[in-house]
Formats: sequence, structure tokens, C-alpha cells
Amino acid sequence: MRAEWQAHIDELLQTYQEKRRQIQDMQSRLETVEASAEAADGMVRVKVDRQGRLTSLEFDPRVSRRLGSEELADAVMEASKKAQADVADQLREAMQGLAPEGGPGQGGGFDLAKLLPERPDDIEAVRQRLGIQPQ
Repeated sequence: MRAEWQAHIDELLQTYQEKRRQIQDMQSRLETVEASAEAADGMVRVKVDRQGRLTSLEFDPRVSRRLGSEELADAVMEASKKAQADVADQLREAMQGLAPEGGPGQGGGFDLAKLLPERPDDIEAVRQRLGIQPQ
């Protein structure tokens, strides 16, 4: 194989490995995404995880004197939707240009590392496809 081709292949493999590491790092950071929101003038506070699941729900001690059960339910739903929208925005922003449609923030939960597998195609198969023969 010509030396310049081998150098180019080596450079591509190095770039591939760096991008894969960056994706793995991003996956780790995205796992900690969460958001909080309030409703009913701060009487209801919620926290959701990166998948929009409710992880915390707090009520101001005065909530039972100020809100009826229907209003309380509406406030919980409002705060939850706000927090879920915030999480979706955070994920979309972090993944802009990288994740396929339907990914994080859109009901996703896929493994980012799968965008780039552990190893690229077998180098010999790549060489054969490209018509590059080892010297």
C-alpha cells in the first residue's frame, strides 16, 4: 500500500476514535440532565429527570388553604410540563447536529455510543472495497 494512503487511513482512524470518545463523554453528561419548575405562584415545585419522569414533588405548606384539589392537580401538571419542556430543550441543544430525529428530548433514550461503534468496519474489508491492496 502506498505510504500516503496508509497515513490517510491512520489519520481517519485517529479522528474516528476521538469523535467516538467525545460522544461517550457527551452521553455521560446527558445522563445527569434534569429540570425543575414551579406553578401556582411557587406553591407546587417539581423536578424531572432526563426522560421527563417526575423525581420530586413539593408543596408549599399553605397549598391546602389556597388551592382546591382540581387546582392542585392542574398546578402539578403545569409544573411537570414546564420541567419536561426544559429537559427536552436542554437535550436538543446539547445534541444539535449530532442526534437523529426522534432522539433525546423527543422520547428518545438511545445509546449515543451506538452512533459510532467500538470498531469501524474491518480494515481489510474497507481496503478491498476501496481497491487498496497492502504492499
